[in-house]
Amino acid sequence: MSADIKPMQSSSSRQLATLVVLAVLVVLAGFSLWSGLESLRWGWRFDQGKSWMAEHDPEKAFPLLDRCARDNTSSAEAAFLAGRAARMTQRLAVARQWLDQARGRGWAPTAVELEQALLGLQGGAIEPYLAFVEKCLEVDQPDRPRILEVLTIFAYQRLDLPTARAHAQAWTDTEPDNSASWAWLGTIDSRQKNTSKAIESFRKAIELAPDSVNALEGLALALRKARQPEEALALARKLESLAPGRPGLDRLIGATLAELGRTDEALKVLQTALATYPDDNETRVELARLYLAAARSAEARKVLEPVLVRAPFDREALDSMANALEQLGERNEADKMRTRLESVRRDLKLADSYMSEIGKDPRAVAPRLALAELLWKNGMPGEAARWAESVLVLDKSNATALVLLERVRSR
Repeated sequence: MSADIKPMQSSSSRQLATLVVLAVLVVLAGFSLWSGLESLRWGWRFDQGKSWMAEHDPEKAFPLLDRCARDNTSSAEAAFLAGRAARMTQRLAVARQWLDQARGRGWAPTAVELEQALLGLQGGAIEPYLAFVEKCLEVDQPDRPRILEVLTIFAYQRLDLPTARAHAQAWTDTEPDNSASWAWLGTIDSRQKNTSKAIESFRKAIELAPDSVNALEGLALALRKARQPEEALALARKLESLAPGRPGLDRLIGATLAELGRTDEALKVLQTALATYPDDNETRVELARLYLAAARSAEARKVLEPVLVRAPFDREALDSMANALEQLGERNEADKMRTRLESVRRDLKLADSYMSEIGKDPRAVAPRLALAELLWKNGMPGEAARWAESVLVLDKSNATALVLLERVRSR
């Protein structure tokens, strides 16, 4: 009996061992299949992220590249591209982390150094980044469009419009298929009161990206300046569906309705806009115009008073306040307001002449310094400081600029 049992036990043991081996093989095969699928998913995400970057859409690219850099802790390229996408979408702290990771994982140090310099400029720092980035433009390299993009925005934010325009023009020449480059060129031309060129650039941007919110808004504002309110309103309505609740949109719609003579509608829209954004000076000025047209001068005055506290040299607010005071019979006060307005207009003409000189010679110190002093005199310390700093980039020991900056900081 015992002799019969032994072979049966041996057979059962072999079957059990076989089952264990098969189970292990199934697990290994499943893991291998899962690992392969994950690798395929990673590859798809990475390729798609790079594709969105190539199509100038870092907002869509960032979550994919960020995920890829997290999932593959050895990929230097994933970390670098995640850092670039984060920088381009204003996630500056995240960008800094991924660029540090890219360097640690072995990505080209020169590429990381340039990207970190661009990040520094976006964060508002001039030294030591600006000189380094400008130097990088002197050699032919694939990152030229990204350099020009950052320099365009950096100069625009510092109100250095001539320099911003030169960079934006070079950006569109280098990357003519990028809607953002044309939108920025249009924004700068609009700020420089070159409305026809602005319209042309915005139309090009929309041709490349029909749903570009910035380009649509820029074109609507430019068309309004060009006294084409019908098309401006149509674009504003499209913006309503693409970006509901966008700051400034109700103001644009209300002002355009007013220009089309649809006063009651305009009044309701602007009042709603002011309730939502009570600190928006432009909305207050637009609403005051409607009140003045309806001889509601006391309401116009009330709406304008906060504007002139925040922006005492706002030409449109000064003009509307002078008209409101005139309607209220306060002629002496109206005359004082008009005297202020004339002084502001003279200074703005001077500012335009300095900007023109800078446009002809972007490295000229004298007009930059004169503009800084003019802005300081007109109660605009932030803008004055930016122009004084631009002087120090060109002439680090300029005594007048240093004194002006000290005045601003100690006020």
